[in-house]
Amino acid sequence: MSKKIDALLTETSGSVAVIAAILLVVLCGFGALAIDTGHLFAVKSELQQAADAGALGGARALCTQIPASASFINKPNWSNGSSIATSTVQGNLADGSHLTDADVQAGFWNLSWKANTAPKDATTGAINLLPQTTPPNPLYVPAVRVKVDKSATANSGTVKNPLGAVLGLASTSPSAQSVAAVFPLTGKGISGVPAQSCFPFATPIYWVTQHWNDDPPTSFRIGSHYHDDYGGQWTSFTIDANNVPTVRDLINNGNPTPLSVGDQIWIEPGTKDTLFTDMQVDIGKIGLLPVVPDDYDTHAQTTLLGFAAFYLEDAVGGSSKYIQGHFVKGYIDYDGTPGSVSNYFGASGAAPSLVD
Repeated sequence: MSKKIDALLTETSGSVAVIAAILLVVLCGFGALAIDTGHLFAVKSELQQAADAGALGGARALCTQIPASASFINKPNWSNGSSIATSTVQGNLADGSHLTDADVQAGFWNLSWKANTAPKDATTGAINLLPQTTPPNPLYVPAVRVKVDKSATANSGTVKNPLGAVLGLASTSPSAQSVAAVFPLTGKGISGVPAQSCFPFATPIYWVTQHWNDDPPTSFRIGSHYHDDYGGQWTSFTIDANNVPTVRDLINNGNPTPLSVGDQIWIEPGTKDTLFTDMQVDIGKIGLLPVVPDDYDTHAQTTLLGFAAFYLEDAVGGSSKYIQGHFVKGYIDYDGTPGSVSNYFGASGAAPSLVD
């Protein structure tokens, strides 16, 4: 009898089966959780792609200018930016369904902010842009923020976790957020942005009001100030210089000194015929033309009213003396009223970028 009792007490086959069953449930639970987590990451990636696309599309749409009589209003088109951002999000799928809802805000982004340090709504976690008023300083640039949620009240409900339900995780509510800003125009010598050719050829505002928004763009010639009523003239920007080598260096190497709307720039005296030939190295490129008042003087300083992106098609010296090309539609940085200047950059038309 004692041997039978001892055998029963030392028998472990049943406990092993119990432990194995428990471990199997746990492992299945973790396996299910891993599958659901992978699905959740995939949905969150879809939401992030939609938010990024919406923010970029909306920021780009801010640059659509509004004609106004003889000039134009160069303020961000807030309603257009918000509308395009929303419709762009709605063109995306997440978890197999078209997205229908997006929290969109158009306003100003501070260049000193980071995505993780920008002010946020305490309840929703949405980044709060500065309201659509004139920004307090040039550190603020137009932007669009997009937040996309998949929750019980947005975008066809939460993400279901059928396998993870065994661990009490029947559903989750992922979200994604993105901000795209329109940064100052990219040109050599403009502070804080990558270099791109900035043509040292001052252009009267007349040409901007005539052709800046032509669709399709109009090819036209800007002649020399000394030969045409609305001719342009070579500028050495902030350098008081009156010679060909200085301007030739600016054509070839760009302007190392930062420029801003409202600066005083130096207008060269003389036709400087050979510089038109020098400009041929930039044929086929887009550069920024400095925009000045129609009544500027040569061998003197004048006010820099803004910049306009210009596709250079030709540059001819000799007896002709002109540059030819067309404005790139919407790419312009200008205060809005001929002759007026402010620190407000508005929607510059530079390619928008996602903020860090």
